[in-house]
Amino acid sequence: MKGGSLVAKANQNHINQEVNMKAKSVSLLLITCLTTTMIGCSSSNTSQAPSTTTANTTNNPAGNPAPTSPAPASPAKTEVKEVRVSWYGDAQRNKIYQSTFDEIQKKLPDLKITREFASSNDYYTKLNTQTAGGNAPDLMIFTLYTLYDYAKRGQLLDLKPYVDKGVIDLKDFDPAIVESGKVDGKLLTVSQGNSILASFYNKDMFKKTGVKEPSFDWTWDEFSQTMIELAGKLDKGTWGSVDLGGSINQFQAFLKQRGKDLYSENGGLGFEKADMADWYTVWDNLRQKGGIPPADISAEYDGKPEAEGLFGLGKVAVRMGASNQFALAQEIMKNNQLGIVRMPQTKGGTSYDQLAGVYMGIYTKSKVPEETARIINLFANDASAAKEFGLLYGPVGQTKVMKELEPTLSPAMKAVSDYQKAVSKNATSTVPFPVASNAVNKLIADQNQQIAYKKKTITQAVDAFFTEAEKLLKR
Repeated sequence: MKGGSLVAKANQNHINQEVNMKAKSVSLLLITCLTTTMIGCSSSNTSQAPSTTTANTTNNPAGNPAPTSPAPASPAKTEVKEVRVSWYGDAQRNKIYQSTFDEIQKKLPDLKITREFASSNDYYTKLNTQTAGGNAPDLMIFTLYTLYDYAKRGQLLDLKPYVDKGVIDLKDFDPAIVESGKVDGKLLTVSQGNSILASFYNKDMFKKTGVKEPSFDWTWDEFSQTMIELAGKLDKGTWGSVDLGGSINQFQAFLKQRGKDLYSENGGLGFEKADMADWYTVWDNLRQKGGIPPADISAEYDGKPEAEGLFGLGKVAVRMGASNQFALAQEIMKNNQLGIVRMPQTKGGTSYDQLAGVYMGIYTKSKVPEETARIINLFANDASAAKEFGLLYGPVGQTKVMKELEPTLSPAMKAVSDYQKAVSKNATSTVPFPVASNAVNKLIADQNQQIAYKKKTITQAVDAFFTEAEKLLKR
């Protein structure tokens, strides 16, 4: 303690000399500075900012620089990771996706969701280029028809590890919908919404002609008879139905009702020439009798948006498609009342309703797979995101979310929901399509067109299809 007293005394003498006997109040201030060892105190009456380079002459009479304390470390910034998501559709669908991802982005501030949109016609062309170059979006969407092609080429991650870790929660999902997202037993995708093939009809056109409306379980024979009857009573330039002879959806349903399929389990064709000939005959007979438009009219309107299509313009009384499209058609055709019934069934055949939908998966080369899985989880389970997305592709697989959405449904979408509940027991997905399926499926439409333009007979078209399809499937 004695040494300490000597230092204190020396310091006091030094201070007394420096301040030259100033007022007592100033001396007291300096003594306070000594006892608290505050750096940067001085006898001046002017306030100064503390400096880490100013010598502390109070406690360091030799004038050596006082040791400085490091500045407080700034909080570490959380790295914001970019996740690319993609989808396709028209302007309205794009708007819905944008608002949905806006909602998801709010919940994931540590991620930057970069969005890539393309038209329905361009999406898979672009995606093929991106996957070939190893630069596809982290989150991609598929229909059941396109899913298998990408799955077989190894472009999708198995999602089961993310389900097992709880990153993706599927416990409240309809098990059948979960299963529909699998390929070869692997969970590769999660549903964004599901629909079931259906027939839509314009009630006003039936009422105007006096033709009996379709029954809920009508057959292909009844469908043909009804279209021909309509043709004889409708105004010129209007027909019974659109030409669906080249549609793989309806052709596959036709085959499934016969206990067959488009493709077999081993990747070959799942039907015989006679099956295809019967299918083309249904549509060629309708074409010749005015039940569907001639080839040039069908070609003119092929691929048009709903509002510009034959059904939307009131030029045909019936069309078939995924059930979720019914609500869009009714919204466009506000001045008409529409009805929804099953796809025509084969009399004496297997009762069948085809499950359709849009699914989301993770690119196999994604550098942010877990972050992408978090987005999928919110898309599937978050109520606020679900309200933005609605039933764009039909009722959602998440049962609790669907229950929350039901009170908000429009009458048309309520009709879709009721329809799907009525037929869901028969709704199944298809077997995985082989890699060459996209090219083979296009051949079905091409040969139907050859028949429509009278360039080939049905037999010639069927033979040509089998020859080319078998070559493609053997590659």
